[in-house]
This record gives sequence, structure tokens and C-alpha cells, in this order.
Amino acid sequence: MHELIRDAENDSKSTAGDKHETGRAMMQIAREQLGKQLLEAEMKRSALSRIEGQLIHERIKEGSIVTTNENIIFIAAPIGKIKFDGKDIFVISAQSPLGKTLLRKGAGENVSFNQRNITILQVQ
Repeated sequence: MHELIRDAENDSKSTAGDKHETGRAMMQIAREQLGKQLLEAEMKRSALSRIEGQLIHERIKEGSIVTTNENIIFIAAPIGKIKFDGKDIFVISAQSPLGKTLLRKGAGENVSFNQRNITILQVQ
């Protein structure tokens, strides 16, 4: 974003006025897109900072690490798949469809999601 601002400030009016205006408009669009991405990243970071990572959960809630018969899920923020200690972890929000399905469930319970039966093996 800083580069776009610097480029806009350094961009001098050329004889090709339309080309200049198009370039400035494209920089403004790029700046708006970066602003949206920054806001989204800040919201995810805020969601992650509210989670108390040292607690052990008996029931799934925000901050839970859920091991199922299919994968490992961290209920936190909508980040997606990450690698941790050589394992794939799916980081999802509690507001996601799967997150809502898992909330308040415990180890040993089964849920149905997208026509799949998921067994909750462990909740941390």
C-alpha cells in the first residue's frame, strides 16, 4: 500500500492524459483491494488474540482443537489449512457451517456434515 501511495505521489502528469488517469484509477482500485485485505487480516488477528490457548475444553467452542476421524480442526478464525508439526490443521471460524455443526459437541459424538458422518475423537 505504501508503494502505491508513493507511486501516486511521484506520478507526474504526462501528455497522455487518459493514460495517466487510467493509471491513477488502477492504483486507487489496487489500494482499495489492499485495504480490504488488511481489514480482513486485522479481523482474523483480533479473533485469534481472544482465544485462550491453554484451556482444555470438554465441549467444542472457540479455541478448541478438534480431532476427528477425518482431520484436525482448530476453531478460531477463517484461515484455512495450515501445517503444524508436520500435520495439516484446518483453521475455521465458529461461524462457519462446519464450525456451527461442531459447536457444543464432545468427544465420542458424531455429526453429519455435507453428507459425511464425522466422529469427534478428541477435544482440546
